[in-house]
Amino acid sequence: MAAAKSPMKTQKTDGTVRLNPKGDLVASTVETLRDGMVKALESATEAVVLDLSSTKQIDSLGITLVLGLFKSCQKKEITFSIEGANTDLLRVFKLFNLTKFFSITEATRE
Repeated sequence: MAAAKSPMKTQKTDGTVRLNPKGDLVASTVETLRDGMVKALESATEAVVLDLSSTKQIDSLGITLVLGLFKSCQKKEITFSIEGANTDLLRVFKLFNLTKFFSITEATRE
C-alpha cells in the first residue's frame, strides 16, 4: 500500500519552520493540516512562516486553523507570519483584521 501524499510541505532552517499547505484551507483539509502543523511547530524555536502560495481559498475553519497556529507561536514566544497570500486571501485576512496581529505578505505577481 502506498503512503498517502502529505497535504503540506515543511521546511526547517535554523529554528524557522516554513509550512506550505498544498491546497486550500477549508473544512475538508483542516484536520489533516492541523496535525502536521502541530507536529512541525514542535521544532520551531525562532519563527513559523505559513506559505500560502499554493492556497487559493480559505473558509472559517481555515481562519480558525491560522489563528490557532498564531496563538501556539505566541505561547512559544516565536514569530508568526504569512507569505504568498493571493488577493482574495489577503482580502479575507483584512476583513478579519488579522493584519494587526501578524505580518501578511501578498504573493508576487508574474
